[in-house]
Amino acid sequence: MQVYIKDDSLIKALLVDIEAGRELMIQVGLEEGFTSKNTIVISQFVDQLLNQLEETSMTD
Repeated sequence: MQVYIKDDSLIKALLVDIEAGRELMIQVGLEEGFTSKNTIVISQFVDQLLNQLEETSMTD
């Protein structure tokens, strides 16, 4: 994950990371099961990115 400067590029970068994480989560879920430890860890990471996006969007 990158270090972001708080501006429009931060939101764009978060969206890219969220989409990549979502795709990885689906891939791992299909391979290992949607309740596997790896799928859950990726899901939690995507949740953190979504929370960061929400915080950033609220302060801009």
